[in-house]
Amino acid sequence: MRPQPALARNAGELVLALLEQRQPAVAGSVLTDLDPDIRLQLRSSGCLQRTSVRQSIQIVDEAGTAAVDLQWLDAHQRYGLFDAADGWVIPDPEEITLYRLDTAWWLAWLTAELDLVNAGRPIELVADHAWDLGDFRVSRKQVVPLLFARRLRAPDVRAQFATALARRAGRSGGVILTSTRRVIETLKLPGAHCLMPVAESLTADAARFRLDAALIQGLYLGQPPDAAPMPVLDLSPDGMTLTIHGDVLHFRGAVQRAIVKQLVEAHRSGKRLRTGAVLAKAGSSADSLVKAFSGSPHWPTLSRHLRQEQGCCWFEP
Repeated sequence: MRPQPALARNAGELVLALLEQRQPAVAGSVLTDLDPDIRLQLRSSGCLQRTSVRQSIQIVDEAGTAAVDLQWLDAHQRYGLFDAADGWVIPDPEEITLYRLDTAWWLAWLTAELDLVNAGRPIELVADHAWDLGDFRVSRKQVVPLLFARRLRAPDVRAQFATALARRAGRSGGVILTSTRRVIETLKLPGAHCLMPVAESLTADAARFRLDAALIQGLYLGQPPDAAPMPVLDLSPDGMTLTIHGDVLHFRGAVQRAIVKQLVEAHRSGKRLRTGAVLAKAGSSADSLVKAFSGSPHWPTLSRHLRQEQGCCWFEP
């Protein structure tokens, strides 16, 4: 199936986020929280493949958040869990379904989007992480190899990628696009390669996810682009409007604005914050960010750009 020539901006951002996961998978419950149009486009495009079912779910009770294993119930022909108060609870099958991003679909999308030449079947350089897609035209008379790599933050991926590039006799140099948003400046790769995050190679179109071929050409050739790219993350002076990759989010509540302001300031200085400290400083009585933003129509979008791990939280737009 030939991919659509353009994705909605939000849909494309989610695809990039999935590509940065070790296993590019997403639960049906996450898709359910998306804008219906985005969810429909992701499913109809063919980029997601149904793979399996989650074996546990997160529940919130008086004791806090806990993971509960699901059991197969022959009587219902579905997975469920037992609750002392409610008896057997049967989750929506769609919410516990797991989908995997089809990387072949993504590579075909890139090939079509950039109108690559000499592009047959992608050549895998690092298993499930890096590919040679063909040639990209940087000028009327010059074409260069175009590669795509994901998860370049991972040391093992970087090492394997560097080794693979060093072995490419007769096909060195070119453009390397990556789903990793902030490429490590100290990353040294053999050959004359120009490394570009996909997120920084997009057009300024806030509605559609499109790559700016002219921008990529200019960066490769060392020429300044005609127009500055859209800011990745921007917060209005009053703290009420947050823009992330063209998504405009409005927050009226003082607590939510205070949380967002802390996260934006930390992002600008490259810091991670303790989630508990963020909530306390904002004057929130909630014990998690999801509860602090309960009822906000912008939480699904905001959460896609938030990372939480080991009690810390930070923006990763």
